[in-house]
Amino acid sequence: MDISDLTRKILDRREGEGSPLRIVQAGHPALRRRAVRAAERLPAELLRELVDAMAVTMRRAPGVGLAAPQVGLPLSLYVVEDSFASEPGEDPDDDLLERRPLPLRALLDPVLEPLGDQRVYAFEGCLSVDGWQSIVPRSRRVRLRAAELLDDGTLREVDEEHGGWTARILQHETDHLAGTLCHDVAVPRSFIDASYAPHYTDLGEAVRRLGLSGEIAELGPGEVMTR
Repeated sequence: MDISDLTRKILDRREGEGSPLRIVQAGHPALRRRAVRAAERLPAELLRELVDAMAVTMRRAPGVGLAAPQVGLPLSLYVVEDSFASEPGEDPDDDLLERRPLPLRALLDPVLEPLGDQRVYAFEGCLSVDGWQSIVPRSRRVRLRAAELLDDGTLREVDEEHGGWTARILQHETDHLAGTLCHDVAVPRSFIDASYAPHYTDLGEAVRRLGLSGEIAELGPGEVMTR
């Protein structure tokens, strides 16, 4: 099926305009396909409608990112937004993970390049593996190159550096475009029901209770980053 026809079909499954799209779950083949290039693939109006629907879906879930494969569309596109993050000094956990507010953005055909050797360990969940988390190592800093869809419908080429939790979000969503779920690259044995996450706010507890080994076991108390 033509990608425009598939996009229209997915959008038309909504209960009504402004309603969220269905988020597909692990096992759906769209999550394991490599996404196709998004730029100039869809008519401008259809692309705008898709991005708006994906933003609604992400916010309703709620989540901080949503890739097109997660709604059944193998297109190299995602939306990101983190309105849950705090400002510096407001939350020690957010400070530790360098988590800061991220405005809504729609990115097409993103390419990420890790910067430096520092890796940060943290629990991640995925809207397409609902109710589960695992510890995923991510590069602390990345370079992002992509086309950003602006509010007026135009595309702007971006070449930026990002760090901390924003870098983690970008890596998570970019992985979706290659058919990779966060749990595929997680620390072995760290897969947990999300309701257990409060027991492992210190990764040392996860290492001890879950029997984790490797680089993560070398982190000191309260540490999340390798140097």
